[in-house]
Amino acid sequence: MMKQQLSTFIKDTVCCLTNYFPFVFCITVCLKADILIAISYFLISVIFIPEINSKKMLPLLLSFIILGFNPEYALGASLVCGVLLVISSFYKDKLKQFVSSPFISGLMFSGALTTTILFTTDYFGIGATGGNVAEMIKSYISLGFHPNWRGVLYGTIVLVIMITFPRKFKIFSQYVSPSFIALVFTLILNLFLNPPDMISAVNELTVFDYSEYLSSRIGIIFDLKTLFLGLSLFIIYFYSVISEKDPKQKDFISCGIINVLFSGLYGIPIPCGIQNKLHKPLSKLTAIIFVCILYFVFSDYILRIPLHSCAVIVIVTAWNTVNWSEIKKQFNGILPFSCFIITVLISLLADLYFGVITAFVLSLCYSKTAIKK
Repeated sequence: MMKQQLSTFIKDTVCCLTNYFPFVFCITVCLKADILIAISYFLISVIFIPEINSKKMLPLLLSFIILGFNPEYALGASLVCGVLLVISSFYKDKLKQFVSSPFISGLMFSGALTTTILFTTDYFGIGATGGNVAEMIKSYISLGFHPNWRGVLYGTIVLVIMITFPRKFKIFSQYVSPSFIALVFTLILNLFLNPPDMISAVNELTVFDYSEYLSSRIGIIFDLKTLFLGLSLFIIYFYSVISEKDPKQKDFISCGIINVLFSGLYGIPIPCGIQNKLHKPLSKLTAIIFVCILYFVFSDYILRIPLHSCAVIVIVTAWNTVNWSEIKKQFNGILPFSCFIITVLISLLADLYFGVITAFVLSLCYSKTAIKK
């Protein structure tokens, strides 16, 4: 009996660690944040995020990208989002009916496509810069295609692992995520192929002025962009909460309060405030302690993780959120197809948060039309 409990505890801890850590770590460092920010967000996500899978990854992914490229607006947008979430708790049943299939499908596809365009520079080591898709494409064109081939090798290895590992090791992958395996494997490979005395041009994680990073999040900027960002965050958080089987008023209120407390500090919002029940508290605590030990004892090795590997993990995870069967349904009619295409185009040509707001407006129109029919 004791052995069985110990085995269950170990599996639960490993599952908690390997499923939460890679994504939040990789996307945070890809947004050029310090690894301390990544570790801190991991600790918060373990406590507050109910689960990270394809269903929950949509709001989490979009939240990262929206505020990750607009850090100076993080606190104000988080406050707007939190207030709207609390207010929506009184009208959740009425609002819920307006979350239509074209809306969700358009956001999933837009999020994956935006992620790919924004982080291809890290995968190939091109060195392009920009705050949105349009700026990144201009930067790609001006710089030309000059990849870092050793970095491309690391990223491609990660790509192969994330595609083949779940198929070849189905049982093992239930406990250890392929993204965690990919991170460890490419780190070890980089340590052997790229020793400190002969450092090559492979892009690795960087350390920067932590106080400078936080200074961009201190103070509240209230303007039109803040309101737009806050509204877009509210929309994707609302979807996150109502995706639960039986969301209660307290779920919306807790989601709003938690984001107000934490989002402004880290610039990265928490998609859902519902307490995690999938992992036992002791397993979550053990995972947190383990990551803290890794950071304080092996931080020099963590910094040797190729940025190329992190970029591919983010990109592959983004495409795993796409429900292709739902997208296929949007081609069955002119109205759903139009909503889907407009959402994608606005997200790419303007910005992702404009795409979220556009998708929601179209979803309202689509739902009213569907109800009349």
